[in-house]
Amino acid sequence: MSNYIEITSTPGEIISIANGIRSKGMELTAQLKGIKSAIDEHEGRGDTFPSDQFTDPFVNDNYHMAVPAANDTTVPANQAVKESALYCGTKLTAIGDFVATAMVNYDATDQQGGADIGNAVT
Repeated sequence: MSNYIEITSTPGEIISIANGIRSKGMELTAQLKGIKSAIDEHEGRGDTFPSDQFTDPFVNDNYHMAVPAANDTTVPANQAVKESALYCGTKLTAIGDFVATAMVNYDATDQQGGADIGNAVT
C-alpha cells in the first residue's frame, strides 16, 4: 500500500529550505563546539566550584550525577548537557541532508514517471 504526498511548492524550494536547515545545523555545531571548549577550559581550571559546604553536594549529587546522554550512554550531567547540545546541531545538519536528498530523489522519480507515462501514451 502506498502513501501519497502532496507537495504544494516546487522540489527546488524544499531543497533550498533543507539546505538552509543544514547550514543552520552546521553553524549551530560550530558555535556549540566553541562554547563547549570554553566550558571545558573553565572547568579544567579547577576553580569553577570552590569546595565548600554548599558547592560540594551540588557538584557531587547534581553536576556530576550519572545521566543518560544523547548517544545512549551514561555520563556525568555536565557532560551530557554539552554532548546533547552538539548532538542537536549534528542532527539538524543530518535532517537538512536527508530532506534535500529525498527531494532530489522525489523530483527525479516524478520526472521519470511522467516521461514513462508520456511514452506509454504515444
